[in-house]
Amino acid sequence: MFHAFWTKGWGGFVWQIILGMLYIAFGIVLVTQPLTGALLLTYVLGIALLVSGVVRMLIGIGRWQQGGGIIFASGVFGVLAGLIILTGFPMTGLWVLGLLLGIDLLSHGIGWLTFAWLPVAKPA
Repeated sequence: MFHAFWTKGWGGFVWQIILGMLYIAFGIVLVTQPLTGALLLTYVLGIALLVSGVVRMLIGIGRWQQGGGIIFASGVFGVLAGLIILTGFPMTGLWVLGLLLGIDLLSHGIGWLTFAWLPVAKPA
């Protein structure tokens, strides 16, 4: 919210204030009611995956001649993931966030190990 006051000339002042208030409210919910916050995060994740999947599918169809099939397939997976989360809600709230965090931690660990094992280029 402070950022909105510092950048009044940018436009969108009201939107920045509203977004700041939403961040504060959501942070309070996460701190004071972690289970409700986790369920809310899971629900928002399901909706976000569903919507982004549909958008990727539409982009893939529009760019089919330029290799849009891969984008379309990515969208299908996004829609399926969103539907799995939303159709199993609220039970999916018990495992989805942990699964995604675990996948993220594994990919980061593998990435850092790979980076560490790469040979260092010696200056000429």
